[in-house]
Amino acid sequence: MVRFASLVGCLSLVASCVLPAAAIGTEYVVVEQLPGVPEGWTKGEPAIRSRLMRFKLALNQEKTAEFEKRVVDLSTPGHQDYGRHMSREVVSDFLRPFDQGTEKVVAWLEGEHVPAESINVHGNWVEFEVDIAHAESILRTHFYRFYQEKVKDGEPRASVIRTLAYSVPRDIYPYVYMIQPTTRFGALASQVTVQPIIISAEDVDGDCAANVTPDCLRELYQIDDTDIQPDRRNILGISGYLDQYARYGDFEEFLHRFAPDRADANFTAVSINGGRNLQNDTRGSGEASLDIQYAFSLAYRALGVYYSTAGRGPFVPQVGQDETTDAENEPYLDQLHYLLGLPDDELPAVLSTSYGENEQSVPEKYAYTVCNLFAQLGARGVSPTFPANCPFVTAVGGTYGIKPEKGISFSGGGFSQYFSRPAYQEASVSGYLDKIGNTFEGLFNAGGRAIPDVAAQAINYIILDHGSYAKTGGTRLVFPLFVLILPLLLTVTMASGGDIRSLVSELQNALNRHQFEVVSDLLSRAKRALLLQNALIPTPSTSPELVSAAREILEVGALASIRQTDAPTFTRYYQQLQPFYDLERDSTGAGKVDFKTSQRSKVTGLYLLLLLSMGDSTSFHTVLEGLVEEASLKGKSVEDDPFIKYPVELERNLMEGSYDKVWRETNSERVPSEEFALFSSVLVGTIRSEIADCSEKAYPSLPISNAKNLLFLESEGAVIEFAQQRGWVLRDGRIYFPVEPEAAARSEKDILVASGTIIENAVGYARELETIV
Repeated sequence: MVRFASLVGCLSLVASCVLPAAAIGTEYVVVEQLPGVPEGWTKGEPAIRSRLMRFKLALNQEKTAEFEKRVVDLSTPGHQDYGRHMSREVVSDFLRPFDQGTEKVVAWLEGEHVPAESINVHGNWVEFEVDIAHAESILRTHFYRFYQEKVKDGEPRASVIRTLAYSVPRDIYPYVYMIQPTTRFGALASQVTVQPIIISAEDVDGDCAANVTPDCLRELYQIDDTDIQPDRRNILGISGYLDQYARYGDFEEFLHRFAPDRADANFTAVSINGGRNLQNDTRGSGEASLDIQYAFSLAYRALGVYYSTAGRGPFVPQVGQDETTDAENEPYLDQLHYLLGLPDDELPAVLSTSYGENEQSVPEKYAYTVCNLFAQLGARGVSPTFPANCPFVTAVGGTYGIKPEKGISFSGGGFSQYFSRPAYQEASVSGYLDKIGNTFEGLFNAGGRAIPDVAAQAINYIILDHGSYAKTGGTRLVFPLFVLILPLLLTVTMASGGDIRSLVSELQNALNRHQFEVVSDLLSRAKRALLLQNALIPTPSTSPELVSAAREILEVGALASIRQTDAPTFTRYYQQLQPFYDLERDSTGAGKVDFKTSQRSKVTGLYLLLLLSMGDSTSFHTVLEGLVEEASLKGKSVEDDPFIKYPVELERNLMEGSYDKVWRETNSERVPSEEFALFSSVLVGTIRSEIADCSEKAYPSLPISNAKNLLFLESEGAVIEFAQQRGWVLRDGRIYFPVEPEAAARSEKDILVASGTIIENAVGYARELETIV
């Protein structure tokens, strides 16, 4: 059967809720409605009306389809965007709500007297907290307590407060996708199918057909000589729910017995929404033990994190109420929101979650919402392993036997009713469908997402729980094995073009946001990766993809240094880029290197402007002559390129002494980019300082109005500010310079003529301009 991995419950058709009458004059529209009480649940008494509940409202998103296509593209090997993961900010921008959606929903809630302090907005979610009586009025529904019909021996009977339908005003409906907890009945359930059987310490040894241990798995899947290289980005996350605690004592003893060469493996427990990791709890923790012991003994050296989420439905406690068996909220929604709120460099590279439920027990909108959240994690570089029917995760199934392995009976599988088949499954699934023909026609959705994607051993695993050895089985056993494979792949990828391409995307995003500390950190990582691939300098053996990525990384470094007015660093990047630009000049020897994204003209133009600002006329003309020769061979003029034309025009004006033209040029629309504008303003500032120095030597004073034109300042206020910075005295509309008095007084006409002479003669183009940066 298809499993929506991470919850449990089934739908059947029974009664529905009775909705209260809508307010006069307001038309309400049903957002979600179940056909009846889900299978496995019984409707009980009305919910206590004074009880508080916290609701999560998902807003409709503007670019969902475009976003999901982008996620598929960046996950598809061979696509030009493969590996170009998005940042948190880019994902948020993609998935922003429709215009005014958030404002209208918040205004609606406030109009329904929801306290403003209980309303929280983050991204395309709005959370609010009200008592049940208030919620029934807002959503035009009734809440009841529903009881689970089947429970394990000795366990309390679980219950939830839910409804079968809810509505919102028609004018709000276009903005609201889903509100929970309302119609979502499922509860998280482990994927362990075979209950653990206690065995003695002597019985844990034997062949791999009878007892599966870490060494057995390494040998079977030929990964016995492979280890993960330490990397702070290679974080392996394990989801913990249902009060399952990862016990350090059992973990250490398990390593000592089955992986002594990895005895220093470790993990960190992270609490989400009050989740705990108790070490002395007497309840069984076999599921957490399995996940931790196999994941971190196999994925040795990966940074292990156990995300413990309060998993039995946290709610706002009320005096006198028993909260031990309630499950009002969705613990894994809490986990998802926590992870999506993390900075990009703190996200796990792999997230293993060994829970599941039948797809038909999950409301369709809920399924799509959760799948979209996992797509957001995938877009940022996380490889999740549930929910299985979501096309943006890797669904895992179980096998048994060795040479050959066969699908095991309790492994979930099939075709999703909700999600269509993604393109990456087309070849494999089409072959399977051709093979079975019309055998099961009408019994499944042949166009649905197929499950699982991968499968591995799922029976006879040895675990250690509370000091006792046990043997167990289930599809959750496959998760820690498969998550070993992903970090190993990531270890290879992190030194390859795929990960470097992802770093290029991160670098460009950080540069565009002017996050220069992030840029610096990413540049260090990227250059180390290039060094490992011997790609910092292009050679005939360097792949075209790496050549392009390396050039883009160095170009980001050059532009970042310009934006920080760091001339020495920019010069170093310019020099490092020359071997790549030499390839571009001689494109016949560049093979399949992609030059479409090259910023050679921009970087070269900026270098010319830097040389101009520093007064290095010799180097300026040396670079320019090379560009002129290259352009002439192509039958073009060097000034056809706006990035080159700009510094050439400035240099021409400077040599002619036409500083008014320099001023106009630096303030015109012809400034090619932000970086050029920065250097242009610094250049003009340096010229202004030179004119000021000469003015101090030539005159005792000048009218403020003349100084404005002389110094290329936009207003008399700017003149006054500049004068104060120079220590000039302002009195009676004039500027008095700190120089010895001169006897002759000049007329206004004389001053203007002299001003022109100063501009023409006082600015030494190559003199003392190295102080620009």
